[in-house]
Amino acid sequence: MRSLLALLFAASLVAAERPIVDHATYTAALKDFRIGTSKSIDTLKKDKVEAAIQLAAIDDVRERLVDEPTSPLVGEVATLLAKTDSLTAELLLSALAEAKASGATAQVAELAANPQSPLRVSAALALAEIGGAKAVPILAALAKDESLADNIQDALVKVAGPGVTDAFHAGIVDPKADVSARNALIKAAVGRNLRAVAGALCVAIKEEPMRLECQKALLKLAQKSDLPALRNAEKSVTSEATKGALGRLIKKFEAAK
Repeated sequence: MRSLLALLFAASLVAAERPIVDHATYTAALKDFRIGTSKSIDTLKKDKVEAAIQLAAIDDVRERLVDEPTSPLVGEVATLLAKTDSLTAELLLSALAEAKASGATAQVAELAANPQSPLRVSAALALAEIGGAKAVPILAALAKDESLADNIQDALVKVAGPGVTDAFHAGIVDPKADVSARNALIKAAVGRNLRAVAGALCVAIKEEPMRLECQKALLKLAQKSDLPALRNAEKSVTSEATKGALGRLIKKFEAAK
């Protein structure tokens, strides 16, 4: 069964529907690519190619990426993203995401971080599927767009890979980041049951715009080991309601054996 994130990514490709092509030409081209008569990646680098052959080349590249997600082909496909048409780029992003081709992270992240790119959302969701710490701040930054917020929230819950927890921590405590991005990280941390960020929440709760979201998250994520940070936060906040909520949480942990 495909993951929820993969389904969300597929939904982002509605505008990039596969074209209707001549089936016989497509089948013959795909056969040639598979037996090595010609190279699919070289076909994709050409300026003008018949639609059926172009689509066969994309599908062959997809299969090869899934079979060998660390092959040099990953770099060639990643480089092609910024040079080809939007439809081809969308389908190649999908192929990289399906293969979880981490070697394409830098190029996909560059597209996702570019507010002028028509591929921004697709690249962000592909980046989340590929995984890794670079995906976290880029996805969080997209959360301020209300039309994307739900999809981005789900993507943040699902993103995995090296450095992801540290990226959540850094984003939550970053005072320069947009409040919507930080709140998206906090909500996703709760969805992930990411207890490791409780310390970051105790820092961010001292900022009034972050107080309520941090308070709600701490009630679900804090542990007894967070008592020193919770006590510090309780002393620092000015809201009596939040001070009281933290006080009750502290007493609960102090009473626990």
